[in-house]
Amino acid sequence: MSGEESKLCEGAKKLGLELSPGQFEALQSYTDQVLEFNKGYNLMKAENRDEFEVNHILDSLAACKEIGSLAQSLAASGKEVKIGDIGSGGGCPGIPLAIAFPQYSFTLVERMEKRCAFLQQVVRSLKLNNAKVLCLQADKVKPESFTIEVFRAFHPFDTKITKLLLKMLCKGGFIAAYKARSEKITAEMESISFMVPSYKKIALTVPFLEDHERNLVVIQK
Repeated sequence: MSGEESKLCEGAKKLGLELSPGQFEALQSYTDQVLEFNKGYNLMKAENRDEFEVNHILDSLAACKEIGSLAQSLAASGKEVKIGDIGSGGGCPGIPLAIAFPQYSFTLVERMEKRCAFLQQVVRSLKLNNAKVLCLQADKVKPESFTIEVFRAFHPFDTKITKLLLKMLCKGGFIAAYKARSEKITAEMESISFMVPSYKKIALTVPFLEDHERNLVVIQK
């Protein structure tokens, strides 16, 4: 195994993920495609393979346990698990999560055509049968399209964005937002407390970024 692969493998092990050789291969192919696309179009901030795999892939996979639990609770109550990656950009967290959870359906929602073309190319090349790209502004997405919504760098929670996220979400569904510092989360959530009276903040640990504070904010509709 090459050193380039080992960081991803070691990180997945630290997260307690049991990924198959095919899943690792898909994650590595996705990395190759992002780095190649980055040469002409600054899609995602990453200077090299290690930086991309740690800051983007492992960061996305750090919430697998929590998102898997949400999906299982929905499935157990008879609901279809339909996961939307809102403002998918270069495909994180949606593509790593779709690779990790082949049993669930993913929709990558992105409004910019160049990014959509890239995402469609990745979905095709990786044969991700459980993922599709929706090239649309989030406010044009059909109401109640998803039972789980995930995003990393979509937008801070404010009245307008929260209203939009809740509109796209089925009743009983979950928003799972990747966030950083606790103080910022508290300020954001206080500003929308009249819409979202309660939420969970779950601390995440990203392998090789243990000194960076990462949290998952979970809201149920």
